[in-house]
Amino acid sequence: MPERPTAFPALAVPCPTCQSPAGVLCTSHNGTRPRRYDVHQTRTAAHNAQTRSTQ
Repeated sequence: MPERPTAFPALAVPCPTCQSPAGVLCTSHNGTRPRRYDVHQTRTAAHNAQTRSTQ
């Protein structure tokens, strides 16, 4: 499993698109390899919603 990049604060929440748990990188659309350079937009939106609700 690749290390958790610090550039992706959205990794604090699970991904609704690929079902990756919190702290684990999103996978490709086929689920065969981790996405190294970004996370799914739905995960970013879920993180933003959670962050707004806790502030």
